[in-house]
Amino acid sequence: MDYSDKYRFADFTLKNYHNLLELALKNYKFKLFTDSLNLEEKSILLRHDMEFSIPIALQMAVIESDLGIFATYLIQIHSDFYNPLETKNIKAIKEIMNLGHQVGLHFDAHFWEINSEENLEKFINFDKETLENYLNTKIRVFSFHNTNKFLLSCEKDTYAGLINVYSKYYKKEIGYCADSLGYWRYEILENKLKEAKDNFLQVLIHDGMWQPEVLPPRKRIFKVIDSHADLLKNEYDLALKKFDGSNIDWDKIL
Repeated sequence: MDYSDKYRFADFTLKNYHNLLELALKNYKFKLFTDSLNLEEKSILLRHDMEFSIPIALQMAVIESDLGIFATYLIQIHSDFYNPLETKNIKAIKEIMNLGHQVGLHFDAHFWEINSEENLEKFINFDKETLENYLNTKIRVFSFHNTNKFLLSCEKDTYAGLINVYSKYYKKEIGYCADSLGYWRYEILENKLKEAKDNFLQVLIHDGMWQPEVLPPRKRIFKVIDSHADLLKNEYDLALKKFDGSNIDWDKIL
């Protein structure tokens, strides 16, 4: 069975991302979460949970900036797919910030094996300070990574002084649309933007789920993984050349 139409594979290209943003601008203004308690006009809170690819996140940030849109990019410290503290990634994140976007924390409670709100406060604060120190900026917003029943029950407005995008306020007062797992799990974003029934709408985007070409979700993420592997290989070759090291293969020395 071909799932491309059922799961709208063609929606998830970077070109169509640009088209969706242009469609959104016809009916909405884009706001940051730090402005979200005083929304007075039809507004979108655009949130990126940075899961797979900082380079793709940067491409999306440029697309947004070119349209005069500002979004919130939430960074995961304990990701299995990228290290946000690598030199190249710190530079890319700072580029995102320099474009006018807000950065925050995509918090992995599972890494810390958290099962109480007391520990939640403690470790959110720990990860927040780590990001603040590396990025030299104030972190004001967080989201949960891989929510479960316990995390979804943590509905206070703030934890460790950070705005909780899963609080009761955002669940009850603001509409929601997400591309989680690489397809529209609840409602189709294009339809919601055309209908514009929500006065206020939170849109969740995951970087690696958007690519230049049309692909199924699994292939999109495999492409991210393969691209990262190729980048590491190239960096290894360049590092040995830079420091005059012998780079020995089966039949040659590079």
